[in-house]
Formats: sequence, C-alpha cells, structure tokens
Amino acid sequence: MYGNHHYLPQFYLNGFVGENEKLYYCRKKYNTFKTVYPSGIYYKKGLNDVDLGEKGYYDLEKEFFMKKDNRYAQAFNDMREKFHYDINSMPLQVKADIVEFVLGLWWRVPGGLQHVIDLLEHEGIVTPYIDKESHHVYYKEDVPSIIELLRKDERYQKVLMPTVYEENIDMHNWFKLEDKFWIYETYEPLLIGDIPYVPLKTENKRGKILEEFMIPLDKNHILIYSQKHPSFFEVHLLYYFNLCVVYGASEKIVCSNLDYLKEKLEIYKPIMVRLNKMGIDGIKEKLLAPFVEFQSQFATYKEFEEYAKNTDHSKFATPETISRIANKYS
Repeated sequence: MYGNHHYLPQFYLNGFVGENEKLYYCRKKYNTFKTVYPSGIYYKKGLNDVDLGEKGYYDLEKEFFMKKDNRYAQAFNDMREKFHYDINSMPLQVKADIVEFVLGLWWRVPGGLQHVIDLLEHEGIVTPYIDKESHHVYYKEDVPSIIELLRKDERYQKVLMPTVYEENIDMHNWFKLEDKFWIYETYEPLLIGDIPYVPLKTENKRGKILEEFMIPLDKNHILIYSQKHPSFFEVHLLYYFNLCVVYGASEKIVCSNLDYLKEKLEIYKPIMVRLNKMGIDGIKEKLLAPFVEFQSQFATYKEFEEYAKNTDHSKFATPETISRIANKYS
C-alpha cells in the first residue's frame, strides 16, 4: 500500500537507458539535469491505491495493471528480441498489445484521471454501470451525479478509470491495425516526456481516443500509428516530433544521451518562449499530423529530397509557420 507506482512502466523506460543503464533527465521548469535509474522516475507514491474506507480497499496496481503490464512487457520484448522490429514478421497480437499499451497511457499519465471526467461530460456512459461494491446500477440520467462525485473525490475517478480504459480499447478500430502500424529506426536518440505519445488524430469519444499517434518505442525506434505515413523517417519529422514532446511534457524530459538532451533543449528553448508569448496552445495535437500527411505523399526519400532541394526552407519550423499550420487544422 502506498508504494511507488509508475505511470510509465519500467519495462518501457528500460528501452531508453544509456550505457550505464541510467536515464538522463531535465526538469523542464528549472532547467536542471540529473541521472536516474528507470525505477526512480515517472512514478507517484500511492498512485494506484484506492482506500474507500468502509467500502474496502481497491489495489489498481495488483488487480488491474499488473496483468496488463506483464502482457505489454512481453510484446515489447518480442518486438525487440524475437522479431527485431520487423513489422512484416511481427504477429498482429504483438502489434495490438503495443497499441493497447499506448491507448492505456491516456488514463495513466499526469492528467489522465481528468480524462475520465472529461469523457463522461462529453459522452456520458455507454451502458448501465454497476457499482462493484454496492451493486447499485447507474444509468445515463445519473451522469451529472456521477460527475459531481468524481469531482469531489479522486478515489472514484480511480475506481471508474478501468471501465473507460477497457471501453476505449474494445471500441478501437482494430481492423485497421495492420495498415496503421509502422516502425522506424532513428540514428539520433529519442526524447520522451511524462506524456510520451503525440496524438495525430484523437477525439474525446470512446474508440476515437488516440485513434492515430506517434510514440518512441525505445531510444532508437519510433512508432507511427497512422493511416497515412511516410515511407521514410527523416530529420525534419524528428525535429517536429521532439518539439511536440518537449512542449507536451508536464515536468521531466528524458534521453539516453545527456549531451544530446542539452543540445536539443537549447535549440527548442527560444521556440517554446515564442510559442507561449504568441498564446499558441494544443500545438502537440495539431503540428505533426499535417507534416506526416505531407511526407506520406512521397513514395521514396529520394523524391522528398528532390522536393526539398527546390524549396525554400529558411523559415522552416518557426513559430509563425507552426501558427499557420495550427490555425489551418484547428
């Protein structure tokens, strides 16, 4: 009870360690850098403990997440060690477990419990909800009272979270899994924040949450889960992705290489300041999608390279450019 519960599981973080088996991280607010083992970051004490007093104690870590994380960890291990990131030899179930892991992060990362309230406010409940303790049945007309209870007491957000977690997985369009699952190797170490995914297409609706996204799978592999995806992965897309990770992280940003982390944060710092001054918000959801879609038009990297040679990129990735893209897709 009241242990250190990781919202980013250690099996995932182990893929980002450096040669010394440690992670390097920057505290975004203070611009300070430290080293840490995966066990010492992205956790909160008692995060998955639910003490309901007379109604009993609910251990989410043991009763809900442990079994799932064991399955997710096996999928990540198979992806790396057995199939060596080859999506053509990788079974659908391995791919599905990895995508399910990401869908589950929506509720686990900082701010995830607020998503429970947001979803019920936006969409209500799909089917009558039965309280496991009291066996009371809640219907759609009970949603306002449920939301009031959730707002008053975070414990009930935790109790309801597994239900919406499973509903979103069940209603996800798994028929498109094979077409949307693409892994790319990078030759620069990837950054992750406490919110490691970047949405490309998402709605506050069951089955539509994180419908398409990008996420690092480890320090040198990234998943683009999208119907439209490039046939290559090049430096400009990496630049945009890292910018979104840094912008979206609430506290700590991690990398396997300290010098690289410092270098990238130094580059992004003035852009972040300008974005904030311009009042641009939600950029992580709006920036990548149009660029991924744009690059997907080129059959080969050579075609894209020819286009790039004949295009003026002097204003590439400036806040003004980002603002225009954001306004176009808002």
